[in-house]
Amino acid sequence: MLAKRNKKSVILGLNGWMERGHDASACLLVDGKIIAFAEEERFTRKRYSYDSLPLNAIAYCLEEGQVSVDEIDKVVYGWNIPKTYKMRRGVFPFSNEQILEQLFPSNLYKYTNLPPLEFIDHHLAHAASSYRLSGFNEASILVLDGQGEDASGTLAYAENGEIKIIAKIPISFSLGYMMEAACKHIGLRTSDVGKLMGLAGHGKKAGVFDNIVLTEKLYSINGFADDNDLIGESLDEQERVASQWRRYFLQRYPFDVTRKYKFDNLKGSIVSEINYNQQHKDFAYSVQKTLEEVVIHLAKILIKKTGCKNLTIAGGIGLNCTTNGRLISEGIVKNLFVQPAANDAGVSIGAALEIAHRDFGYRFKRLKNIYLGPRYKDWQIRMTLDRLKIPYRRVKDIYRLAAKSLSEGKIVGWFQGRMEGGPRALGNRSILANPRIKNMHKIVNEIKSRENWRPLAPSILEEYIGDYFEETALSPFMLQNHRVRPQKAKEIPAVVHKDLTARYQSVSRDSNRAYYLLIKNFYELTGTPIVMNTSFNIGGEPLVCTPEQAIKAFYGSAIDCLALGNYWITKNEK
Repeated sequence: MLAKRNKKSVILGLNGWMERGHDASACLLVDGKIIAFAEEERFTRKRYSYDSLPLNAIAYCLEEGQVSVDEIDKVVYGWNIPKTYKMRRGVFPFSNEQILEQLFPSNLYKYTNLPPLEFIDHHLAHAASSYRLSGFNEASILVLDGQGEDASGTLAYAENGEIKIIAKIPISFSLGYMMEAACKHIGLRTSDVGKLMGLAGHGKKAGVFDNIVLTEKLYSINGFADDNDLIGESLDEQERVASQWRRYFLQRYPFDVTRKYKFDNLKGSIVSEINYNQQHKDFAYSVQKTLEEVVIHLAKILIKKTGCKNLTIAGGIGLNCTTNGRLISEGIVKNLFVQPAANDAGVSIGAALEIAHRDFGYRFKRLKNIYLGPRYKDWQIRMTLDRLKIPYRRVKDIYRLAAKSLSEGKIVGWFQGRMEGGPRALGNRSILANPRIKNMHKIVNEIKSRENWRPLAPSILEEYIGDYFEETALSPFMLQNHRVRPQKAKEIPAVVHKDLTARYQSVSRDSNRAYYLLIKNFYELTGTPIVMNTSFNIGGEPLVCTPEQAIKAFYGSAIDCLALGNYWITKNEK
C-alpha cells in the first residue's frame, strides 16, 4: 500500500495510441521534477511501439515515483487525438473514462477515482519539451516532423515561460514525410531515416532538390498542394504526401534497388542487404543537403522574426545531427538545445511540462541528462546471474577493468545505472570499443547486424573537445556532427566519417560519473580521451532495458565482455 504524500502536483504525460500511433512513452512529473521517463518499446521489445498504449511505461513510472492512481492530478497526452478524429471527419469513439480504464486496468491498479484526462496539440508538446528543458528564458523554437494535427512544422517564440506560435508549415510540405519517402525510394523502411543520414555521408557533391522553393515567408514545393483543407479527403495524409514525392523521385532519380543475400549467424537465417552503388549514395546526399538547406533557411527566418539566437528544436527532424552541427558551426545560432528525445516519444515529457507550467506555474532548469529509465541494484543483478547460472566476478572499480579491456581491443557491453531515454545510447546501455583500431567500426557493425557503411560515434571527455574537434560545443546527447581536427583523425579512425566529421557525445563527471571514469582510465592507458559508443542492442531490437536482455544480447553476439553493474562477465569465465 503506497503512503499518501503531501504534494503540490503529480502529472503523467503520455504518447502512444491504439491506431496510427508510434513511439509510445510515459513521463512522470512530481512537484515539477521529472521522476521517470521511458519508451514502451524497451519493455515490449517491439521497435517504435506502433499502435500501442504505453501501459508498461506507465507502470514503470508510477512504480519509480511510488505514486498511486489516486494521487495523479492529471493525465495529459502530447497529441490532441480527439481533434485529429474530428478533422478527418470522424467521431471520436471514446470517452475520457473509457480511455483511462484502458490505461489503468482494474486488474492491475486499485483506485477510488480516475484522474482528469487532457489532450494538448502535438507541436505544442514538442515545443514545450525543448524550450522548457533548455534553460533559456527567451528562445526561438523550431518543431519539424512528419505531422501534428494540422501542420508538419511550427515556428514559435517563448519568453518568461510563455510559448507563442508564429507560423505553421502545411502537411503537404512535410520534411519528415520527404525523408520517409526517400527511404522507401532506396529500399529502406520509413523508420530508417538514420540509415539514410549515414548513407548520405558516402555521397559525392549533389544538388538540392529542384522542386524546393525557399521564400521570405517559409518555403514551398512546386507541384505540391499547400491547402490544408485537403485534410479529411483521405484518412492518410502521409500517403498523399508520399505519393507526390514518389512521382518526383521516379522522374528525377529512376534507379533500381537490388539486394544481396548472406547467412546471418546471429539470426540463424538468410538475410538480405541492399547493394548500394554511388548513384544511391548521391541520392541520399541530395536528400540530406535539401533537408539542411530548408532547416537552416527556417532557422534564419525564425531568428529574424524573433531577434533571439537561442534556438530549441524538437520533432524527428531534430535528430539530424549534421543539420544541428551546421547551425552551430555557421554561427546561425548563439545557443542551441535539441530535445534528446526529439522524436514523438518526447511529447510525453513536453505534455507534462506544459501542464505543470500552465496549471501550477512551474519553471524548469536545463536538462543535464536523460537517465530516467529503470535501474537495477547489484543484488538484483546478482540474483539474475545466479538464477541463470552465469559465471561472474564482482569488481570494485569496474570502470578500470572495462577501460583495460577496451585498450586491449576487446568489445564491452556496458550496463550501468538508469537506462537513458531517447534514441541515442549515452553510456548506461552501450556497446563500447576502441576507436583507435581502424576496422573496429566494421567489427561492431557486424556484431550488431548493421550495414558496414553506417558510422559509429565517439564519447569524449568534455574537457578535451577542443583538442579533437573544430567546434567546442557541448553535446551531451550526441545530437551534433562536427569536423574532426585533421591531425587527430588518424588517431581515432573508427569513429571518423568519410567527410572527417563525427557525431560525438561530450561526457562530464557530473552527468555520468562511472562512464566518465571509464573514459578517463582509457585515456590514461592509451592517451586518447575517447571511446567508441553505440547502443546496446543486437539485430535491430530496442535498447536493452533489463539485465536479462543484456545477458541475452551478450551471449547471442561476439561481444567479448559484459559489465553488469559491478559484475564482470566473460565467455571463458568458469
